[in-house]
Amino acid sequence: MSTLKYQSYIDGLRALAVLSVVTYHVSPQSLPGGFLGVDIFFVISGYLISLIVFREQTAGTFSFVDFYARRARRLFPALAVVLLATIVFGAFALFADEYHRLGKHAASAIVFLLNFQLMGEAGYFDVASDSKPLLHLWSLSVEEQFYLVWPALLVVLGRVRWRIGLVIGILIVGSFAFATYLANRNIDALYFHPLARFWELLLGAALAYYHHRFGINAFPTKIDQLWIRHLLSCLGLAAIFSALFLFNGKAPHPSTLTLIPLLGVVLLIASGGSAVAGRFLALKPIVWIGLISYPLYLWHWPLLSYIRIMESGAPAQALLWIGAGAAVLLAALTYRFVEQPLRHLRRVGPALVGIGSVMVVLFSASVSVVASDGLSDRPAVGYVKAAKAQMKREPATDESCQRLFSPGAAPVYCRQHNPMARMIALVGDSHAHVLFPGVSENAALRGYGTLLLANSGCPPLGGAVTGRNAHEKTLCMHSIDRIFDAIERDKRIVAVVFATRGPQYLTGAGFGPAEANSNYPPISSREGIDAADGLSPYDVFGRGLNASVSRLNQHGLRVVYVLQVPELGVPAQNCVLRPLTVTDNKKGCSVDRVVYQERMRPYRALVENLHLNSEFFRVVDPDPVFCDFLRCSGVSDGQLLYADDNHLSALGSKKLAPIILQALFAPKPAGTSR
Repeated sequence: MSTLKYQSYIDGLRALAVLSVVTYHVSPQSLPGGFLGVDIFFVISGYLISLIVFREQTAGTFSFVDFYARRARRLFPALAVVLLATIVFGAFALFADEYHRLGKHAASAIVFLLNFQLMGEAGYFDVASDSKPLLHLWSLSVEEQFYLVWPALLVVLGRVRWRIGLVIGILIVGSFAFATYLANRNIDALYFHPLARFWELLLGAALAYYHHRFGINAFPTKIDQLWIRHLLSCLGLAAIFSALFLFNGKAPHPSTLTLIPLLGVVLLIASGGSAVAGRFLALKPIVWIGLISYPLYLWHWPLLSYIRIMESGAPAQALLWIGAGAAVLLAALTYRFVEQPLRHLRRVGPALVGIGSVMVVLFSASVSVVASDGLSDRPAVGYVKAAKAQMKREPATDESCQRLFSPGAAPVYCRQHNPMARMIALVGDSHAHVLFPGVSENAALRGYGTLLLANSGCPPLGGAVTGRNAHEKTLCMHSIDRIFDAIERDKRIVAVVFATRGPQYLTGAGFGPAEANSNYPPISSREGIDAADGLSPYDVFGRGLNASVSRLNQHGLRVVYVLQVPELGVPAQNCVLRPLTVTDNKKGCSVDRVVYQERMRPYRALVENLHLNSEFFRVVDPDPVFCDFLRCSGVSDGQLLYADDNHLSALGSKKLAPIILQALFAPKPAGTSR
């Protein structure tokens, strides 16, 4: 076996990976598959670290203490600098809830558990990724979780004399199969779950094992010719570049398609530095970027995130590119004055103690931020307390409602207020949930109780389902059935208020910067859970709403449908002046009425057509409540009407509720009895 020597082209490959990530985070449309840079890093890391472990185990010099000490010296110095800067700056730039979240993320990142923290936050109501300055550190957590178990496993395999190559192959297949399982069962966990990512590091480990056995840059003898190396290296580079330009962040990831660029990485590394692509990657400017790739990866996202936060989610593109340039400068300084000096210290022990102490202090500071609720008494954010109270979501359930169902059968949103002989059922999705404070209060004034029965992202439309895979669609189908069954057996219910989101179900497209990364597909029919049935989302939504209203009317129930409120497209905190800003060009929390009407036009036309052709229900238009002639706003008389970019606050709900109840108790359409 030849010795492990520095391979400059691998640093060039690191440069390709980090530049892809940075470009994607600045301008996703310029490089839609740039997020694959993280996956490329995983393969490179799996290759280099595994090669070192294989070599040391063979030489009998491997030590767990030395291994993890080297990892600490490699990761902690630059990480500590970036964490310190991010936490300190956050104290001046973030609201209390944002700073509280940053504290949780920092503490989780320091102990390399951030991916699990993010996994628990993922879902429809997760805040935009741009508002999480430490989001990118999830990949470090996955790597270190891998290296927590990988060296120990190799030691065990060496002692029991199992075939390591075969075991690596089995682990790759197992990890890849688990990723496929999550894509079909729990897509929110797919991106961050370590077991769904380990196969990427193991691809690098497999190549490392081959090179360990047969020599660095070894090639199968029968095809070890320079022109073949040239060809395969070019194929590898082409596979990577094609994926960077043709992939996008909307599809589940990682997936089978991810094999294309990652096998390209394996081909590039296997072809060696003498191949044409390796020579290209070994050019000095590219290698220099590779050398600072780790601090550049650390710095770029906090800078871009803070720019977007301070610019209310809609910064000028030039500002983001300036932020990327600043990240390169900070990375170069960090590499020169932090990483390099600590790497070449003669006395390693004191350096490790110092680094460890700094990380303990940072962890303690992060926990303190969490414990203090994001330092909510900071002078910088004291002025927003009243507004922030409106951004808190109402409880999803209560015991009074839960008791109406068998254990585990209640819908996601299940609340009961003022139980009486006559009840109003509030049904739909999360947009029904946020109406509960206002509707229940106004219903009580009229002598009625209110029962909330709603799903999250799954409107109870007959014959329709939503979901990103067959499993989610099946769950949606069953939850819809439970809501209708509950309404039909509850004889107290005399009327129904129906509220759902609209355009997103028809197109799958979110609105504005807050939902730029939304990946929820349009609504579909139950028959289309496993296969396309030819019905468009417009057909499914229209038929589903008509079927639901007709079914409710057959039970003598009055029905009012509340059209979706205007979408702001930005977080509700944009309605409040931020603690720090970059420019004076503020978008605020309003939307042009023309933009709102254009977004809503197909959806509103669909509902209006059903209304005109049905005597069973009325439609409530929220437009007059939230819009004037020119704009629709999330603020009225200085009060916040929204909890986020498209859901009402409790105050907004109370502002809309009177016209809902007025429509509900107007003279009944013909054919109703209850």
